Amino acid sequence: MADLKFGSVTPALGDIKVGSNDVSKIYQGSTEVWPGLSNIYYTTTICATGTTGRPMPASKGVNAAGQEVDLTGILAIGTVVEAISTTFTTCVSISEHVTGTTVSNSRIYTPTMNNFSDCNECLLNTYKAEICDTGQVVYVSGYQAFSNRSLIYITPTSYVEDDVLLVRTSPTSVGNCAIITDTGQSVAPTHFFDTMNDTYPAGQTCLTCIND
Repeated sequence: MADLKFGSVTPALGDIKVGSNDVSKIYQGSTEVWPGLSNIYYTTTICATGTTGRPMPASKGVNAAGQEVDLTGILAIGTVVEAISTTFTTCVSISEHVTGTTVSNSRIYTPTMNNFSDCNECLLNTYKAEICDTGQVVYVSGYQAFSNRSLIYITPTSYVEDDVLLVRTSPTSVGNCAIITDTGQSVAPTHFFDTMNDTYPAGQTCLTCIND
């Protein structure tokens, strides 16, 4: 894939227009010469938290065998994909196209959604729950959990209504048993599962939910 330059400068996305419309691609014959994926990266938003994720190159992904592969075409802003690196795997939404390169080790998993079935829309794996002893309504992340004092990313969970789980708001907060009352909530989580040394979840401490 070639690069289109004016002088020594490659135009950024949005800089080339036909009338008032942005030009998305320029070809020389069958070769795409602009924007040139090697010179584009994505900024991202982590679906589970709404916080900024790692940037990802537009030109490179990782396949199911863990091999780096070339990607084609610019993904639209708002597209939700599975991001994978040596330390985490999670669902992210593409926030912005940026002209330039990034040294981030995060890559788009291809084919996306084969491993994370919920990587098609952000924040749909948040659970509505009630704290057992108070009845307080909380929202529990299905993407992150506490492991001892660390907040870690986990494979999206698939719990159902009436499951009882141990949850907490921070690494040092008191854990509470909570019963799931609804699934697929499009809201940011207020609580996280307590995995108790990586057992998902720590159900042995919350076998039943008795609201006094």
